[in-house]
Amino acid sequence: MMSAPSEPRRRGEQQRGRATRVTILDAAVSVLVEHGYSNATTVRIQAAAGVSRGRLLHHFPSRDSLLVAAVHHLAAQRVQDLGHDQEWPADPVARVAVAVDLMWLHFRQPYFWASMELWLAARSHEELRRELLPLERTLGGMIKAQTDRFFGSDFTVLPRYRVVRDLVYSSMRGIALGYAIDPRDPDADPNLAVWREQFEDLLRR
Repeated sequence: MMSAPSEPRRRGEQQRGRATRVTILDAAVSVLVEHGYSNATTVRIQAAAGVSRGRLLHHFPSRDSLLVAAVHHLAAQRVQDLGHDQEWPADPVARVAVAVDLMWLHFRQPYFWASMELWLAARSHEELRRELLPLERTLGGMIKAQTDRFFGSDFTVLPRYRVVRDLVYSSMRGIALGYAIDPRDPDADPNLAVWREQFEDLLRR
């Protein structure tokens, strides 16, 4: 009779499994951003990850579950990291400038473009839409909570803060999509001044 695996061996197998999963997720995001949804095949992802097909299917039985998990794996990491070590100015207007710049960074990350690939595909793909929607709502909540930390309690208690935050957030997403066909320097985007003014106006009311 074979003995059960020892605890150290079991932990080692679990760690290797987690490492393989992360490798697959990272490869999936890279393939999705570079090749688009229709060309992000499991064969291409498998090759990019350097794993066997059996190993990939063990972790992710369907392509859509893999792509959705991959985008949110990367996004959750980046959302937590963005602004983590930021030194915030005491002056509220100066803080607005820094916070808006960090908000805009969300829309310049690989996970943004990967998400947009899934959004567009989900428009005519009901199964993907059902899989994507709850995770996108979770991610949106994470980003908005982080934005609240960027601005701090002096802003978040203001009556119109959430309205302005959500308006600017949606505006940034729309403007960022334009960069797909008209790439330019995002640090020089003229809308940055408009977005800052929206938040600065809260201080004057």
